[in-house]
Amino acid sequence: MDQFNRKRPHGGMIKNEAKKQKFNENILSEAPQAIDVIEYARSRAAELQLLDEATKKRKVSQAVNGLMSISMRRRAMSHNVKRMPRRVREMVTIKANKHKKPSRKHRRRPKNLLQEYIRRQKNKVWLETHIWHAKRFKIAEKWGYKIPYQPTNKSARASYRATQHHCQMIDVSYLCCIEILGKEENILNGVSSLCNSQTGPTVAAKMYLEGTREGNCVLYKQNQYPQGPICPATFLWRPKSELEPLRQLWIWCHPSSFEELWKELETCLSLSEKCEVQDISVELSCSIEDMRKGQTLADIANSSMLNNNSKEDKMSTISEEVPKQEDSKEPKETQDKTKKQKSKKHTSTGKAREEKFVKVINRKSQIGKVFMTSLKDRLVRHRFIGPESQKILAQTLRIADIMFNNKETSYWWKEYYEDKKHSLDFNQQREFWDGVAQCQSAAELSPHAVIGLTVRDPRVIRAMKRNENSDTVSESMVVEGIEAVKLMVSQDVSNSPIWDEEIRKTVTSTKKSDFEINQLKSEHLVPGSELMLGEEESRIPVLVIQNPGTNPSAHSHSHYGNGWDLILPAGWSMAFWVASIYHGARAGGLRELQCLANEQQIEHFPEDYPDTSAGREEEARVKSEKEAEHSRRPPAKRPNFTKLDVANPFSWAWHQLVHCDKEDTSGFHVLRDRKDLNTLRKVVNISLGQKKKCSKSSESVERFDPYQDILSRHQKSLVFVKISVNSKGCPEEMGTISIPTKEDIRKMKADKYFVGPLRSQQPDPELEDKKEKKKRAKLLKKGVLNLQPQKTPENREVAKDNVDDGEREIIGYVKHGGFSLNNGHGAGKGFCSLAGLEKLSESLPDERNLVLIRNPRTLQYRFARLSL
Repeated sequence: MDQFNRKRPHGGMIKNEAKKQKFNENILSEAPQAIDVIEYARSRAAELQLLDEATKKRKVSQAVNGLMSISMRRRAMSHNVKRMPRRVREMVTIKANKHKKPSRKHRRRPKNLLQEYIRRQKNKVWLETHIWHAKRFKIAEKWGYKIPYQPTNKSARASYRATQHHCQMIDVSYLCCIEILGKEENILNGVSSLCNSQTGPTVAAKMYLEGTREGNCVLYKQNQYPQGPICPATFLWRPKSELEPLRQLWIWCHPSSFEELWKELETCLSLSEKCEVQDISVELSCSIEDMRKGQTLADIANSSMLNNNSKEDKMSTISEEVPKQEDSKEPKETQDKTKKQKSKKHTSTGKAREEKFVKVINRKSQIGKVFMTSLKDRLVRHRFIGPESQKILAQTLRIADIMFNNKETSYWWKEYYEDKKHSLDFNQQREFWDGVAQCQSAAELSPHAVIGLTVRDPRVIRAMKRNENSDTVSESMVVEGIEAVKLMVSQDVSNSPIWDEEIRKTVTSTKKSDFEINQLKSEHLVPGSELMLGEEESRIPVLVIQNPGTNPSAHSHSHYGNGWDLILPAGWSMAFWVASIYHGARAGGLRELQCLANEQQIEHFPEDYPDTSAGREEEARVKSEKEAEHSRRPPAKRPNFTKLDVANPFSWAWHQLVHCDKEDTSGFHVLRDRKDLNTLRKVVNISLGQKKKCSKSSESVERFDPYQDILSRHQKSLVFVKISVNSKGCPEEMGTISIPTKEDIRKMKADKYFVGPLRSQQPDPELEDKKEKKKRAKLLKKGVLNLQPQKTPENREVAKDNVDDGEREIIGYVKHGGFSLNNGHGAGKGFCSLAGLEKLSESLPDERNLVLIRNPRTLQYRFARLSL
């Protein structure tokens, strides 16, 4: 470039360039005039070699296309190596063959996945169907379990349709089972102190002692009825047998009250010593033989006590019980192969179940020879709800074949059914189940009937595609099924080998893995054909228990919520679950159970048991969640409960209803005496329209005041009530139940469109203080503060309006409410104080079941009807 055309640089830049030039001249003056090239290259040979290699080899991490000029780049180079220049192909192959990160499928191999699943079950127990539910449901952490709460799809109405017209299936395996072994008299003497016959049939009822029906009752602390309720429980006796003089009792309870019930059973049965499962089986066999020889149970107990005193406590942790593996002399390759083979046999639940078998808790008594074992997480329970549950169970439970001529092989079912008594029971059960399969609904059977079956592996006979149940049953088949069931109901039908613990363990341990079943199915020429395994096929003992549902009423459908409960050994939950889904059942969760109880208007544990410790914990949890949700919203986006005059917007003030202090140890209790409830039902349910239809018996009830007698025995008691709204509107939880005034009744009779009175809005003192501070700040700026005097608390109280709730006394609270799909209008359930019901009948003798309900977020009262 011409020096005249070049722009003159800045003066500062010229000075810097001059300094650099002087610096370079000084360095060059110190450099030698000449060097020996050979010696210089010899001393720098290593550096020159590295420089040569760096120029020849390019970095593989760099894109090969980016190393070439733009004119040589081709789109086909990305998938065809031959499009690259020959000098670059080597680098491309090196980059392609470089070790990649293992794929997700490789990282989630069954071996690693199983270890991860077991690690994640340390704090919260998973159900056997947890992985299936985790892909389709929202999971809730409750009571030490991971419980499926609700499906991810919008399924409130679909779930109701399933329970009403089809079948809904819910996994309730989180329910805990307690097994009690011993003589019938000793068991009844202990357990009967936890229940009372006034609340209904107990464990000692004759209808349950035979073992053909499952019973339910509310358990209390020992000899503290009506105070101190623990939880509602279901119980089942093992059918009587002449060969087994000792009886066996299963008690099912909710996991939130398991520990409390366990401690109470320890005290009432006088259980103190710990023992293992093996000790129980040995001592039971010895005691049975001694009883046959003529010895008494007390002699056997004394001899066992002498033997047990010399023994140490055998209960320990898993690490202590499982022996360490000895160092084998086999090479490492063979050891790795055997480990891989063992890991393939284990399913996702197998290893965890084996650990749970070691963790069994057992207790035995020093007097009376009574044993108590925890069967928690060792039995599986599925609940089928709906009219089509009958068809689905009939398709899923196929009776197994136990008649084989080959006597060389030994299986548990061969040894068990060699006994003629057991084989006769099996034949009766098969005929009975064939008759039940012809019935149209489970409500046609006797309530809470128990059926014992031995069925085939459902994975062998499972359909390839999910089918909907739309088959209709003819009237002749229904009649034949009902007649067959009526003729064949007996005690032998309820007997089942599932009561034997060794059989349950064998059934779980000998189960074929899903991989083996699928491998055998793939070898079939015709896909979807039935897999015939013969004697190698598993035989699973199960118990099927009938649920009658609710009693039919004028507004609800007959026996809504009827169905079956299926009890299985551990490890078989997923097989029967998937088979039932393929046959047309709809899966549900904990929310669906709560919605079902709300539609039936029955109590659901622990939400609807406020007098139990589990119910109080649930109410405290709900209160904290409601308060946190309310505090997260700004004041303008949340209701002002002071203006709405709601004293307890986040909890139920039961202590205020019964006028007792929270520090009172006795507190309140829920009235569960059936005789007293029937008496109150006759009084409360009689309204003005029903009076004309009443008989002389109802008139005699009116003359006799039942409240005085009941209040003398249950002064601080609550009564469970059902709420039905007369017109529009739906009750909500924490809503109040009040007594209407005579003016409200007059307006309702005068105007048929009158839904209820309106509560006047109350002033908020805190809000007024804020407004007053703002006004004073403005006046302070203007300098006219003395012209506006500050309001005193006395002036503020005078300005208040009259309180309407002083006339409309609160007698109860709504526990749950909403729009009932079963009834077609707003409905709910709640609790009222017994004294409040007495005031309601005194103030409104013609309308004893008419009340006013008000939700916590509104000022509008609405008329509703109560029923007990």
